[in-house]
Amino acid sequence: MREEMINLIKLQEIDLKILAIDRAKEEFPESLKEAEEALAQKQKEYEALENEIEELQFKRRKFEEELEQEYQRLKKSQTRLMEVKAQREYQALLKEIEEIKKVNKQREEELLQMMERIETLHKEKEKLREEISALEKKVAEEREKYEARRAELDKQREAIWQERESIAVKIPANLLKRYEFVKSRRNGLAVVPVNDAICDGCHMNIPPQLYNELQRDDRVYECPICQRIIFFKKAYADILSGDENPESSPGKKGKS
Repeated sequence: MREEMINLIKLQEIDLKILAIDRAKEEFPESLKEAEEALAQKQKEYEALENEIEELQFKRRKFEEELEQEYQRLKKSQTRLMEVKAQREYQALLKEIEEIKKVNKQREEELLQMMERIETLHKEKEKLREEISALEKKVAEEREKYEARRAELDKQREAIWQERESIAVKIPANLLKRYEFVKSRRNGLAVVPVNDAICDGCHMNIPPQLYNELQRDDRVYECPICQRIIFFKKAYADILSGDENPESSPGKKGKS
């Protein structure tokens, strides 16, 4: 029975390593995350700039059309001014011409401000394009590192998995099935030690009678609370410390 438990403990240790590798593969590097977030923010700013430029250009074209119409209106009023003879009509046309000139001057100033704003936005857009290009390069570099890390973890996993297979075949099929069942329902942790009558899986006290039986190490036991497979920690201290010789534990020589 000791040999079976040793193999279960080793299998559990290997499965925890595999679980750690799988989790590491899913972890998104902070550097890559930050680079992608920065890129997304700059792209958002770039899009906002493009929208503002497009709106201003549309407004500019409208202003230019309206201004051209006012220029034509001014030209007609000035032509009419040369033709009228009545003093009252002449004064009215003069006032109209002054109003048109005043409005046109305001429109010209607004149009000039609009053109200056568009020019400024184009400069900002060019600067953003350079920043985006740099960030895209950084994201590509960080992602390449991430993929390389995942590839390395895959290699490690494959090597560990082969070791797992060599141990799993030594475990009786029914016991292995039981182990896999518990592992699937306990977040990958199916085999745990018991020390001072406390289960290392659920951290609860096991009954005194069970604790006494567990120390005899004559069969596979389970925690009555979490149903994990348990073993007497002190009896397997050699395995937990890395000594794989099943005959090295005092009082356990020749026991199976």
